[in-house]
Amino acid sequence: MVVTIQELGPDYGYAVDARPLWNERDWAAEQIRIVLRRAGCSSARAGCAVDGQDPYLVAVRDPADRLPHALADAAAALIGAGYLVEHVGYHDRTLRVWPPVDQIPVVAVARGMLRHCRWCGEAMTAVEAAASVAYGWSGRCADCQAEHLAQLTTTDEHA
Repeated sequence: MVVTIQELGPDYGYAVDARPLWNERDWAAEQIRIVLRRAGCSSARAGCAVDGQDPYLVAVRDPADRLPHALADAAAALIGAGYLVEHVGYHDRTLRVWPPVDQIPVVAVARGMLRHCRWCGEAMTAVEAAASVAYGWSGRCADCQAEHLAQLTTTDEHA
């Protein structure tokens, strides 16, 4: 059997717009963008730009007559999601944002690392390796995980 090293892609996945998230800073900034999008703070006319790191700076781009409301909406959405928010200045369009203390990346899969199933020893695909970490498959490939679940189901039926 030939084993090849498969490139897994960016360490922290991809943003909604398919930008690669190479580090934890990129991932945390994307989480801020997700909160703002869900709250309706980003549209074709207006939007928010996220920059920096601890604190992140969120610049609100909105028409001047709507700016105070847009800043308040963005701040309320972030506070509601557990972020600490501070206005930089009265006439400024920027917020300082600190992520929640318990915010961690969902799955950080190391790039270019070959993973093997702990049960059968076969190389796992990138999807199997990520699922093994994210869903707690205990280092099993998809086949070994399916076999394990089948054994659990059989054991439960006999009990």
